[in-house]
Amino acid sequence: MNRRIIFHDPRDIRLEEHPVPTPGPGEIVLKTGAALTCGTDFKAYRQGHRVLLGDYPSPFGHELAGTVTAVGKGVTSAKEGDRVVAANSAPMDDCFWCRNGQNHLCPNLKLHNGAYSDYDLIPPHIVRHNLHALAPAVPFEVGALSEPFACAIHAAEINAVRPGETALIVGAGPMSLFLIHALTALGARIGVLGRAHASLAAARTAGAEAVFTALDGPVEETIRAWADGRGPDHVFEAVGKPETYLQAVALVRDGGKVCLFGGCAHGSLVPFDVHRLHYKQITLHGVFHHNPRHFAQAARLLSEGKVKTDLLIKGEVRLQDIPAFFAANADESIPKAVVRP
Repeated sequence: MNRRIIFHDPRDIRLEEHPVPTPGPGEIVLKTGAALTCGTDFKAYRQGHRVLLGDYPSPFGHELAGTVTAVGKGVTSAKEGDRVVAANSAPMDDCFWCRNGQNHLCPNLKLHNGAYSDYDLIPPHIVRHNLHALAPAVPFEVGALSEPFACAIHAAEINAVRPGETALIVGAGPMSLFLIHALTALGARIGVLGRAHASLAAARTAGAEAVFTALDGPVEETIRAWADGRGPDHVFEAVGKPETYLQAVALVRDGGKVCLFGGCAHGSLVPFDVHRLHYKQITLHGVFHHNPRHFAQAARLLSEGKVKTDLLIKGEVRLQDIPAFFAANADESIPKAVVRP
């Protein structure tokens, strides 16, 4: 049998038994080596998430790596016994966005879920475009970090960060650590604004040049002084709240760029000072998800040991304990945990 965590409704996920899948044409079956919990999964657990999960009930979990146990007809990118990491999306090849490298904006985008399972059936478009080999020396949990890291690489790319520029990250959660690594690879000077001293310490260990504590009072002048007296060239909002969207715009230098990396709840409205946006030429970039280029780069950098993964994964949970684990931690900001069958 194949044990799977199934999302039924907010705060209602269940361990269920299903038959082990048989691959159809173009599909593969992946035996989960390791999956990872994700802040987006916790957000979905609390309030639902139609973009991530589509219709409910739905398989749950989207960051995984494992071993191929069966391949369907026509598969050439993998064979039985291969260690691989699978993305949770890929181009469908049948629309304007998919043909132009923006498959993450496809109007028919269906994000794949099923990482919290003994076995997962990977669909043909992912097998064809976004399945990546994992070297024997790379632990499965390290490979599974490719998905969130790809999102951070996409954010750094969309803001066109250049060597020597200053980049401030608003928020010091797990995704901020991925942003630090992505921005470090581009040669940026990185600052992080957060609230928890332990998270800020991790940010400095990950490579942040400076950290700023929001709880200590106004920090705008301190941040401006750090950023050459002008303010940061780039601000990456990594919290996903209207108030921190506003803060990001207030902190960036005149002529600077803001990347709205954190996802706000559907229907959120932000009263930006459009006078400042216009007359100070502030550029706002929304960013969502990733495409195969970002995912491949993430998998490569992780395999090469360029990411301090010990800062990103803190703890382990068994598959059968996932419902209790989510219930106990639903309203907390916690590091990633490895999920093992």
